[in-house]
Amino acid sequence: MKLLDGLYGYFWNGYENNCNTFLLAGEKLTLIDPGHRHLFSSTEAALKADGFRIQDIDLVLVTHCHPDHIEAAEYVCRESGARFALHRDEDTFARTTGLDLARALGMELPDLAPSFLLDAGTLELGDKDPVVLDVVHTPGHSPGSVCFYWADRKTLIAGDLVFAQGVGRTDFPGGDPAALQASIDRVSRLDVGLLLPGHGPAVEGHADVRTNYAQIRRMFFMPYP
Repeated sequence: MKLLDGLYGYFWNGYENNCNTFLLAGEKLTLIDPGHRHLFSSTEAALKADGFRIQDIDLVLVTHCHPDHIEAAEYVCRESGARFALHRDEDTFARTTGLDLARALGMELPDLAPSFLLDAGTLELGDKDPVVLDVVHTPGHSPGSVCFYWADRKTLIAGDLVFAQGVGRTDFPGGDPAALQASIDRVSRLDVGLLLPGHGPAVEGHADVRTNYAQIRRMFFMPYP
């Protein structure tokens, strides 16, 4: 589904847990958070309906390495030859505690080495007219979680940091409630008119995004009187 020029969103509504997937359709086709492998056929069909082929994907990015966000990355990269990247702290987590967590849940992380590692800073997708993303390191849900901020579109792809009236869980290994709160405080200062979470609906409009942050602070972070 087209959200903005150059941006498509595929929001998961099935009965099984899976994440939202986003496509940046600029000079380099970039797929963010492809989700579970066994559920990816639905996303692949939706991409095809919008005129995109998996074989044409140039880059796969993930906000973090939980299986519901990363499992299908191996399939997409194998079919397309796409490059793959995640934050360097998440790469370490994926090879240690994150791998143990996936196995404890009865799953495996994909056998996929990153083409390069992300750090906080700017990521340019393309050469002639690049999509410029700010990679924001947002630990809390996992140690190397990131958000992708597209300043030109006032859009934040938030992963499992923050949702519509919700926040990412911190009870899994690698979670940290204090870090999550600090990360949400950090991204709340960005100029965002479209908040795209890893699960659930988008939050649209600057006023609604600000209200969402305020509600989250009251529900999750304000101390009891």
